[in-house]
Amino acid sequence: MPDTSFTVYNRYVLLAPPEACTEAFAALVARVRSEGHPGVLRYRFFLNPHNATALGLIDYASPAAWIGHHEIAMPWPEMKALHGLARLEEITFLGEAPDEVRAWLEGSTLAAHLNTGNAAIAGFHR
Repeated sequence: MPDTSFTVYNRYVLLAPPEACTEAFAALVARVRSEGHPGVLRYRFFLNPHNATALGLIDYASPAAWIGHHEIAMPWPEMKALHGLARLEEITFLGEAPDEVRAWLEGSTLAAHLNTGNAAIAGFHR
């Protein structure tokens, strides 16, 4: 069976003080960990207070996991709170963006720049 997992790198611009954003990301991570889609394999965020940005690095088991995660989490108050404190500027797919994910994005209200076409050329995972 082919590996359908992929990684997404999200870049955010902070709209609020770093402390408030840190709390919002932590609350969202806690909710995703306890109630989120089981196909979210790794869900990590990094914050740089010096340039008012945050980065998300998320590993999904499959396109269905990415879609399921967004359908589950988008209406949560934790996600809405985060969107009030940090603006998603860019979504980068590390590996090709799956067709079903592209179709979901086309029907969504997400306004972030989409960066695709980053084909994997070398590497390994232990």
